[in-house]
Amino acid sequence: MNKLYFSFFLLGLSLGSGPCLASCGPLIITYVAGTEKNIIRSIGAYLLFSLGRISVYALLGLSVFLFGQLISQYIFGSFSRYIFISAGAFIMIIGLLVAFGKSLDYKFCRRFEEFFLKKDAKTIVIFGLIIGIIPCLPVISLLSYIGLVSKTWLDTLRYSLAFGVGTIMSPLFILTVFTGFIPRIMGKNKFYIIFNSICGLILSFLGLRLILKAF
Repeated sequence: MNKLYFSFFLLGLSLGSGPCLASCGPLIITYVAGTEKNIIRSIGAYLLFSLGRISVYALLGLSVFLFGQLISQYIFGSFSRYIFISAGAFIMIIGLLVAFGKSLDYKFCRRFEEFFLKKDAKTIVIFGLIIGIIPCLPVISLLSYIGLVSKTWLDTLRYSLAFGVGTIMSPLFILTVFTGFIPRIMGKNKFYIIFNSICGLILSFLGLRLILKAF
């Protein structure tokens, strides 16, 4: 059993340095860069993001264990369109607020900015949940395998967590921490304001890509 834990951890480490880096990296790095986080806050953001992502991994693995592969086919099949649209719309709105929030004088925008950006721990966790619920094909296959080989629901949670912890220890952590140096390097000048706007537009583009995947 210990070998299984270690195997799933190594798989998480491997995928975290490859497919997971490509899928998670643009979202969390762009958000951290665009919201003026220092090094400490960058680390906190990465850990919160990872917590949300791993929670979904555990729930998906547990769902396969309890209900079989039909649940994964439903989530990633007919129901996936609604996941992509809602997740993409949320990311697009966050991106627009990062880019233009200070110049948008609408009541809805102000409330959304107050709730999701100024106190953004919830936003970071939601980003993690989004990435977790729309994982890449290798992750889907692995979570299905975990659910099928587990003898108890507790085994499923342990295997999923072992895999999730492995994904945390990836180059993405170093890249996110490095992003925390950007405010110190650039300073609070007009170039940094432009940089924030570019980051916000990139976030919006990532959200639009998710929406387009639904069609």
